[in-house]
Amino acid sequence: MNRSSRILTATAVTLLFGCADGSGGPASAEPGIRLAIVGQALIEHDPREYFETPMSTVVPVLGQADAVFTNLEVAVSGAGCDCVPTRDDVYFHGAQPGVLDFLAEIGVSLVALSNNHSWDYGAEGVLSTIDEADKRGMVHAGTGIDVAAATAPAYLDVDGFRLGLVSMATVNSPDAARATERRAGVNMLDPGNPVDWDRNIAAVQAAAADADVVLAYQHFQVDAEAGWQERWARATIDAGATVYVSHGEPTLAGVEVYRGGLILYGLGNFIFHTRTQLGRYPPDVWESVIAELILDGEGVDRVEFTPVALDPGRDGHRFLETRGYPEVAVGEVGQSILGRLAELSRPYGTTIALTEGHGTLEIDGRR
Repeated sequence: MNRSSRILTATAVTLLFGCADGSGGPASAEPGIRLAIVGQALIEHDPREYFETPMSTVVPVLGQADAVFTNLEVAVSGAGCDCVPTRDDVYFHGAQPGVLDFLAEIGVSLVALSNNHSWDYGAEGVLSTIDEADKRGMVHAGTGIDVAAATAPAYLDVDGFRLGLVSMATVNSPDAARATERRAGVNMLDPGNPVDWDRNIAAVQAAAADADVVLAYQHFQVDAEAGWQERWARATIDAGATVYVSHGEPTLAGVEVYRGGLILYGLGNFIFHTRTQLGRYPPDVWESVIAELILDGEGVDRVEFTPVALDPGRDGHRFLETRGYPEVAVGEVGQSILGRLAELSRPYGTTIALTEGHGTLEIDGRR
């Protein structure tokens, strides 16, 4: 039974028997929750080892949320894992479990594990990452011991709300990274594979039958025909998702409201421990937003956007360990980030109201 059904049931009971306090008056409205969605967390190092108060302006924003969602863009090598890197270039991304401790400390409780770096330690790394996330009580989806487990929805219960997550990857990864009936790996969604499409739509439908709010997550980083991602995102909303959210290309993309559902086509980076040289990426790669969703029994009521800017780093001691962390962007930088998000969203018919330091999107036509 979803939250809307529970609200209707509770209302009927109240009308028949009165309030719990015996007054017979109307029951108080059930409160909503606040879900913070951030960019991808490509985090190889625990910042607490290098900073006294890492991300000091971002942590209070996340602290207002009842749950925080991100994509974990690294493979985690836990104790006892025979984790051997599957690549030896600058784009290898593996980490120790301490990075999960930091993410948990700042409120991250819901994570997608399906991306192009999930396989950077091979099958052992996939299973190790799952195990380490489980140890910290993080709810996760997108990888598994086989394709059924990798596709299956995961659920997080928060203050009477049930959040469902279905997580997939549309990326250029080795075929061995794909979870199969006999192999651990990633829940892959090939744009040209109708079996992948149907399997993932069925998972979204299953989540919608068992959760109040459903996130359909996609790591989208391949060349597909123009408009394919839009068709897929809207298909997940049609299947019952409340929110579609994507990372992949490390930059912001537009926002769409479709049939009362929210589509976040790309939130870029939240933490970005890239080994690439200074100047490898354009400035917009180091800019993102925190999207705070106000949820109630009908879905997303509104979205509040807070701009963040990541430190691109500087040559010198501990270059990699200390670069790529976000802080809230203020002044002209913050307004520029929000203005760019608003401009990217206009082609979808989306209007984001901008005020000093924040953007707000009211969701019309909710289901």
